[in-house]
Amino acid sequence: MIALLESLIVDNDDLERLEALLDQFNIFEALGAVWVELRHSDFLSFLLNPNQNHGLGDTFAKRLLQRVLANAPGQFPIRPIDLDVADLSNMLVLREWQNVDILLLDEDNNLAVIIENKIGGGEHSDQLTRYRRALEQHYPGLKHICLYLTPEGEEPSDPEYIQLDYAVIAEIVEGLVESRASTLGGDIHTLMIHYVQMLRRHIVSESEIAELCRKIYRKHQRALDLIYEYRPDQQAAIREILVTLIQSEEALVKDYCVKTYIRFYPKDWDTPVLLQGEGWTSSGQILLFEFGNFPNRLRLSLIIGPGLLELRQRLFAMAQDTRPLKPAYRGLGKRFNTIYTRDFLKARSYENASIDELEAEIKAKWEQFLKNDLPTIRDILREQSWIWET
Repeated sequence: MIALLESLIVDNDDLERLEALLDQFNIFEALGAVWVELRHSDFLSFLLNPNQNHGLGDTFAKRLLQRVLANAPGQFPIRPIDLDVADLSNMLVLREWQNVDILLLDEDNNLAVIIENKIGGGEHSDQLTRYRRALEQHYPGLKHICLYLTPEGEEPSDPEYIQLDYAVIAEIVEGLVESRASTLGGDIHTLMIHYVQMLRRHIVSESEIAELCRKIYRKHQRALDLIYEYRPDQQAAIREILVTLIQSEEALVKDYCVKTYIRFYPKDWDTPVLLQGEGWTSSGQILLFEFGNFPNRLRLSLIIGPGLLELRQRLFAMAQDTRPLKPAYRGLGKRFNTIYTRDFLKARSYENASIDELEAEIKAKWEQFLKNDLPTIRDILREQSWIWET
């Protein structure tokens, strides 16, 4: 075993190159923004906005839209060549309009573009279709383009969306860094370089770092597998903390549980009415608390799962204007609806924190939940006489 590890670290030029790349300072890494979806959307909005002080004008927006439309299958209401001669200098860039991550509006060119951005999670509650319909309702006279941006270009649930991956973003920003090096301000030039470096290191799979990792792994697979076997796994450790906390409460029942999703419910919710969930969990519960355990976020939610439409409608109505319950969206989704959320850990919580420090923060939030929100939520359900009828 020692010989395996020595072969990995002694005279390994590829490993030294990889370490050199990773040792380079990066402002986005320093700010803990790598896996924070909001920060990516903020920075992309900054680059897309022709009226910001980056000195790019509408160039980034044009290149992104031209690249997307040129490679997308099907017909769209505007062509890449149309964008080449268009003036997008009056384009508005909106954040969180109707919960849409980024909305581009240019009434001079009859154009509206949705960019839904996903970094660490996926779609939920038919959000892509809802966003598209909201755009059609509010701006029926404009040409609509809907983009679904993910690290690997995942397929969107709504076929009207165009797939877009972060490799394209990296290539466009990198191209602008090279072509505009003499005209960009020094600070903007550096910031764009740092953004591309961060994408190449963490988000985009095809990069020098990715190739070095594959090369090192092919040559030293046994040593790396051994290291991986004994690696500390923060998400797994947090899962064990959560499972222990749930199981230590006699009034709670642990339900479906993997590293990313840990679900539970109060024992007194084992009623014939609430045990009508369909295809979500083996317990049959339609209403479950769920911890979403991700690399940079730990969030507790109360979710109405799939089941009888009438039952889901009544539970959703119960959550309206009833604190601490608060539906994430105004309308009832087809399968899932989040009606309560509480952040246990945010991205900044993970910065330079040991697992013991994270555990202390989780336990403090858990005690607050047990003392305040959980009793209130259980009282809200007890007031619904129809739930307890036999």
